[in-house]
Amino acid sequence: MSDQEIGDQSSPDDNSKRRFLLGLSRLVGAAAAAQLLAGNAISTALAYTPNPDSISHAGKIFSQAEMVLLRDICALVIPKTGTAGAAEVDTHGFIDSQLYHCYPPKDQQKVSAVLSKINQIALQRYKQHFSGTTNAQQLELLTDLEKPANGFDGTDKSQFKFLKGQIVFGYYTSEVGASQELEYLVVPGPFKGSIPYDSLGKTWGSMNRYF
Repeated sequence: MSDQEIGDQSSPDDNSKRRFLLGLSRLVGAAAAAQLLAGNAISTALAYTPNPDSISHAGKIFSQAEMVLLRDICALVIPKTGTAGAAEVDTHGFIDSQLYHCYPPKDQQKVSAVLSKINQIALQRYKQHFSGTTNAQQLELLTDLEKPANGFDGTDKSQFKFLKGQIVFGYYTSEVGASQELEYLVVPGPFKGSIPYDSLGKTWGSMNRYF
């Protein structure tokens, strides 16, 4: 059997998986995608049912206050636009579930540590918990975390990168993220010559300004 014939045996589900893996790699990088998809991550992610009330109580790992903080960070990383953002699809609840089921305590602690540091710097700088600060102040804090600067260090930045990977994974495995935000772009695809820019449509992407 030739290589072409082998490729022709792929099922629709196989092709969908390939498209998802390709898109996730573009968003977070191949190394991060490999970590996100290890073990039973995919099956656990697809089994998660969003809970619109998830910030009203403690999660499996995070306290109620941490769930609120995580929700607010999700809203900044992938904000609501013409479609629901990460907060609206309960990405924060997804992260709590995913970390609980798929990651060891040391990785769970990465997220808890960076959440604590973000709140600590917010209290020092603005005399408010992160969730009580303005949108502009929240963006300033996360921008400093990305540099890192003004109280944040390289460890904080690394932990935040891990968290951002979880946010992207959670959002783009949600119904909204997968069906409304993403569209597979065939690479290399057929040659079409000069075409109007506004006819290109959607491709894999995110409103996330921090990647």
